[in-house]
Amino acid sequence: MFKKVYPREKYLRKIRPFYHSDIIKVITGIRRCGKSFVLKGIMNELVSKNIQESQIIYIPLDKRGFKNIKTSEQLEEKIESMLGDKEQYYLFIDEVQNITGFESVVHAYAEEGYSVFLTGSNSYLLSDEISTKLTGRYLKFETYPLDFAEYLEMKKFFGKSIQQDMDSEFMEYILNGGFPKTLEFNDIHTRQVYTRGIISEIFEKDVKTRKRISNVPVYERVQSFFAE
Repeated sequence: MFKKVYPREKYLRKIRPFYHSDIIKVITGIRRCGKSFVLKGIMNELVSKNIQESQIIYIPLDKRGFKNIKTSEQLEEKIESMLGDKEQYYLFIDEVQNITGFESVVHAYAEEGYSVFLTGSNSYLLSDEISTKLTGRYLKFETYPLDFAEYLEMKKFFGKSIQQDMDSEFMEYILNGGFPKTLEFNDIHTRQVYTRGIISEIFEKDVKTRKRISNVPVYERVQSFFAE
C-alpha cells in the first residue's frame, strides 16, 4: 500500500493485538517523531494479511485534499464518502487534533465495530480533555524519535552506509536527534538545521502557544536551559 515504509516493530508489536478491536487506538508523540509512519506500517501489515485496501479508510488531515476538513460534520461526511459495502472497516485519521469535536465521530464509528486508529500531538492527546471525552474506549500508545537501534536499522532499510566505528555512529545519532526524516539528508549540517527547526516548533506551538505563557523572557531562559 505504501512503498518503502520502515516498519517500527517496537511499536507495531504493542498495537498488533488490537488491530481488529473496536477499542480506539490513539498514537501520540512529539512532532515529526514518526507517528504517521507507524500508521502506514499498520496499514501495510493489514494489507499483507489479506485485508483489502478498500476496507482501509485513510484521512491524513495535514495533506492536500483533506486540510479543508475542520469540523466533526465535515469529517463524518468525508468518511461516509469513502465507504463502500464492506462489513469491516479500518479507519485511520492522522493529525486528528485539527478537527473540532472529533471525539463524537470516532466514538460513533467505534460503536459500530470499526477499528479506529488516530494520531495527534501530545499537547492535546495526552491531556485530560481526551480522557474525559473518550473514557474507557481508547488506548494510548506513545511514540518517540528513533532510538539508536532503530536508527541503525532504518539506515540499513534505506541502504545508507553505517560506520564501522560505533562510537562515531552514536555521536552522529546524538547530533541528528533521532527524528526519522533526518536520514533523508546526507549532510550533517542540514540534519542539524532540520532538528533545530523541529525543536523550536515544539517549544513555540506545543508549549508556549498552547499553555498561553505570558512571561516570555523567563520561559525563554527555561527553554534555553533545558535545550542545553
